[in-house]
Amino acid sequence: MVAADEAKERRGSVLFLLGVWGVGGVERVTVTLANALAARGWRVTIVAFRFDDRALLEGLAPEVMVKALAFPATTAENAKALRALFLAREVGVVVNQWGLPWGVTRLLRRAGRGLGVGLVSVLHNIPDNNGRIAAATGLRRWLWRLLSGLSLRLVYGQSDAFVVLSKRFEPIFRRMTGLAFTPRLRTIGNPLTLAPAPAPKEDVLLYVGRLEETQKRVSRVLGAWRLLAPRFPGWRLEIVGDGPDRAALEAQAADLPRVAFHGFRDPAPFYAKARLLLLTSDFEGFPLVLPEVMAAGCVPVALGTYPAVYDVVRGTNGVVVAPPFEAEGFARVVGDLMAAPAVLDGMAGVAQADARAYALDAVADRWEALFREVAHD
Repeated sequence: MVAADEAKERRGSVLFLLGVWGVGGVERVTVTLANALAARGWRVTIVAFRFDDRALLEGLAPEVMVKALAFPATTAENAKALRALFLAREVGVVVNQWGLPWGVTRLLRRAGRGLGVGLVSVLHNIPDNNGRIAAATGLRRWLWRLLSGLSLRLVYGQSDAFVVLSKRFEPIFRRMTGLAFTPRLRTIGNPLTLAPAPAPKEDVLLYVGRLEETQKRVSRVLGAWRLLAPRFPGWRLEIVGDGPDRAALEAQAADLPRVAFHGFRDPAPFYAKARLLLLTSDFEGFPLVLPEVMAAGCVPVALGTYPAVYDVVRGTNGVVVAPPFEAEGFARVVGDLMAAPAVLDGMAGVAQADARAYALDAVADRWEALFREVAHD
């Protein structure tokens, strides 16, 4: 007991800040890291400006504190509430998981003025794309890219460290911000957030993620299945997730055989039984679904529209299909794997071995090292 108390004494206090708390990958990563750090003796606090869905909070360790603020984010009331929290919880490091709006970074600096709080900002997407950029066209798209680059530059300037999810993102970050020298830029990938659940494999194609078109392009999965379903009557497509375009996607799939929409569910049992995962996004940061399905022996086939996919999927453990998306070509790659079970099983074994690189302990070690680096003694 004394040893445990001493270990806790040697650690510090960290606060994770998010914008809107929902059921996405950032929230799952935050819960996973919060629990790991709490188990290592850290005092952990999670703060969000709004909680839309508290389902993931049920998995938090009981000693992790959760605090709600309110929108608009950058108010004097929020600065005061954060400062009181910094003092009460003796916060030494803030991890800003909402790493793009520079006003939030300024709010955190204002709240921690004179308290010696280290600030780590994290970008959970590729630096040169996000929802606003992707949804815009022409001049508006150019303007959003310009504003995003400026915001990233300002956030970087106000942070003790800025974290991206892939080494391949570092030159993109420098290009977007116009910064040639970025000594505070760090790369830490996301950890596995689920333990593999052993189960017999079934002839299942799987999609897991938000059901929205701007980024995820789930309609492409349905388009590929339209070509594959007649060739493979023993296979089925299962879609796990929810989002604003679910109704439209269900309507698009109404005439397709063997398609099931499951809504928001624990994905682990679906990973365990599926043989193939399809991911056809226009952009991503570091999608958790890739190492998670690999750990469960499910082989990913992903569209290569973002650099981090090449960090994870290397040909021996899955397939990256070169963009742009073309339904016939994508379906041909998937169909070749479906028709070759021995090849698919071999790739699944490599995928499971490669997924160990994303083990939680290794990622938590890197976060602790960064906390020591940015802490103001």
